[in-house]
Amino acid sequence: MSGKTWMSPAEAAELLEVSPRTVQRSLADPEQRQAEWGGEGEGWRHKPLSTRGTYQLRRSWVERKAGPPEA
Repeated sequence: MSGKTWMSPAEAAELLEVSPRTVQRSLADPEQRQAEWGGEGEGWRHKPLSTRGTYQLRRSWVERKAGPPEA
């Protein structure tokens, strides 16, 4: 496992086996974002220095949501 704490929505989508657009939609709606990813700084954050409001997701939250890897 990488030592990186945060991942992009595209990386999360690959791990969750969904489309990147699905992850982006879950982040766009404040209520859905809270339900799926928790509060800011917990499961998600705005990417530092981003002027476009780009999100990053906490790797541990994505891995927990994805479940254990299949053998």
